Amino acid sequence: MSFPPSPAQPARAAAPAEDEVFQVEPGVHEPLADLAREAGARLHDARHARRRWAAWLMLAVAIVGGAIGTSALAASAGFTRMGPIALMAAGYGVCFVALTRALRVIPISVAYAVWSGVGIALVSAIGWLWLGQQLNRGELLGIALILAGTVVIQLFSRCHDGSR
Repeated sequence: MSFPPSPAQPARAAAPAEDEVFQVEPGVHEPLADLAREAGARLHDARHARRRWAAWLMLAVAIVGGAIGTSALAASAGFTRMGPIALMAAGYGVCFVALTRALRVIPISVAYAVWSGVGIALVSAIGWLWLGQQLNRGELLGIALILAGTVVIQLFSRCHDGSR
């Protein structure tokens, strides 16, 4: 049996239902709820994970193909050696086909930045290791800054959450 509250006892407010606690009026901005929803979507959205991995793999293939094509171009001695010319054509062909596949998922601004930045570093390494070219401190610092910029672009891009 429940008795009405006495004048000495104030009435208790009814506890809100559990679903009311988490409900937000339409149009009301809840920063923490928005942040949690977005973070959860990024962490748990496995629908496109395979497609994203395939796109990044294609971008890696494009980078390697472009580096091979550029290195073969340097070795072609002004288009006078047929072996390097054929390797250059094959490398650039693979590069651009793979890059077009990657661009289906990765925004062009991010893809181009990663492709050119990592490609510059890879071509520089090939030039140093196989073509005997020397890199001074300034050039090495510049390559390191390019790679750092590429990492920053990737970390702060929104392409990994599926938005374009």
